[in-house]
Amino acid sequence: DGIESLRDVVIILASNRPDLIDPAVLRPGRIDRKIKVARPNREASVEILKVYLTNDLPLDASVVAEQGDREKALNSLVDQVIDTIFKKGDENRLLSIRLRNGQNKVLYRSDLVSGAILSSIVQRAKEKAIDRTIRAGAPAGILAKDLLDAVTEEFREGEMLPPDDAAEEWLKLLDHHPEQVVGISSFRRGRQTEERLVNQII
Repeated sequence: DGIESLRDVVIILASNRPDLIDPAVLRPGRIDRKIKVARPNREASVEILKVYLTNDLPLDASVVAEQGDREKALNSLVDQVIDTIFKKGDENRLLSIRLRNGQNKVLYRSDLVSGAILSSIVQRAKEKAIDRTIRAGAPAGILAKDLLDAVTEEFREGEMLPPDDAAEEWLKLLDHHPEQVVGISSFRRGRQTEERLVNQII
């Protein structure tokens, strides 16, 4: 505020909804640098996943035996998860967006991936291993199937169209301004469902 002098202090503001920030806060002189952090690409997703899929997590003995050692086993698990998320197949389609210029854009799982989603996938896999340990009465480590099932479960929650009153917020989070979007439709079980017109939703 200019009244009390501060040294070696850095203030970082973060938001996933920059459109809701008061313009007065963004005026020159208020914030020195403005940085947009995009959704992680494949390489960044690998690095993020390695933050959560760490060397101290218990892996199933079969996973380690198949790869020869723990490090190779972890790298193999990371590769399998990332390959599953970034595969451009019908099973990975989530939303179709029809733009005002006539173009149709299909959004895949990789278009919606985030650090929070990757963290949740590992958490789900750990819970599956814990559940198996409780039921078997013996220690059970994480399997590749646990992680791949967790990917499916995590993205299944986002496959449905957003509620009518949240459509505009959804589009902004996906970097599409609602005024440029004519309609959106979701993909369920590999088939395109009926399109909802955006001007009827908002």
